[in-house]
Amino acid sequence: MKRYLALLIVIILSVGILAACQPKTQAPIQDMNQPPANQPEQKDDMEEQMGEMPQYYIYTANEDEASVSIINMATMKVENTIPVGMGPHNVQVTPDGKFVFVVENKSNTISAIDTTTGKVVNTIKVGEGPSHIVFSPDSKTAYVTVAEMAEVEGGAMKMDDDLINGNLYVIDIQKGNVTAKVPIGKMPHGLRMSPDNKYVFVANTESDDVSVVDIATNSVVNTIKAGNGPVQPAFTPDGKYVFVTLSEDNSVAAIDMANMTVTKTIAVGKYPIQLHSTPDSKSIYVANTESDDVSVIDVASMTVKATVAAGDKAHGVAVSKDGTYVFVTNTGASNVTIIDTMDNSIVDTIPVGKSPNGITVRE
Repeated sequence: MKRYLALLIVIILSVGILAACQPKTQAPIQDMNQPPANQPEQKDDMEEQMGEMPQYYIYTANEDEASVSIINMATMKVENTIPVGMGPHNVQVTPDGKFVFVVENKSNTISAIDTTTGKVVNTIKVGEGPSHIVFSPDSKTAYVTVAEMAEVEGGAMKMDDDLINGNLYVIDIQKGNVTAKVPIGKMPHGLRMSPDNKYVFVANTESDDVSVVDIATNSVVNTIKAGNGPVQPAFTPDGKYVFVTLSEDNSVAAIDMANMTVTKTIAVGKYPIQLHSTPDSKSIYVANTESDDVSVIDVASMTVKATVAAGDKAHGVAVSKDGTYVFVTNTGASNVTIIDTMDNSIVDTIPVGKSPNGITVRE
């Protein structure tokens, strides 16, 4: 038995020695241009992810430069600058994304920019002192606020008592002509379409009220007293409230859509101008031009839950469709502040043309 065991040990040792003496088989050289085996190519993954990311373009109306800046969100830089008419005050993209319209306050015109070519393809004459523009959901009709106020002899402006009521211009976009003028309040400024697409709400700065225009009949069906110096309305997408900036009261009025009355007035920063709701109807972002910041209103509690430092003379406000970012024009600083709505931190500040005012997002 011992002899067999010794023989077995000798055999095992011999096999081990023979194996050690054999040349090693070299692993195939990995092609550095190919992904490792059983692993996806990293480059393709990144390209796929980038392809799935939404592409944002931000348009700003640069009032003192007669231009529109286009920011590419992928690069966080201005991609193009388009010359337009004098005094571009407001800028908005049509719902179908085909055009961006510019309201040219000093030229008394509105111009359509083709978003594919980046060229002005049409300019339409309106009355004196146009301010803001919105569109019907089918992108066929535009609504423009016009103050109908000219400078008097010597360059002085008319006094409040001399102001006449403004008009809401109804424009056929395809034909490029004015189809109706709806009389509204004094010095109409900002306006928004209601979430049900039935009404246009107009803030009348000098008559301290909001005109409610039925777009089916092109007539005013209600006038809501708001407060001192209303500038811009903004709806919550759920249709429950419309918020209105009161520039002279340093506050925002919350109008309950169920009874069309102001149910709450919320103190914000100094001289609030534009404002915008997040898509979930939970927050309102308000640009305060004299305190250079943005007030964030919590809709549920009707209180300011945060104040974000912006730039000199914060003015225009727009929100991305997914609610991730808020974009604010800083007229005095000639740039745009980008705010992350998750924690209200500033993501970036991007230089644009001189004195940016209105702002819109094309996605």
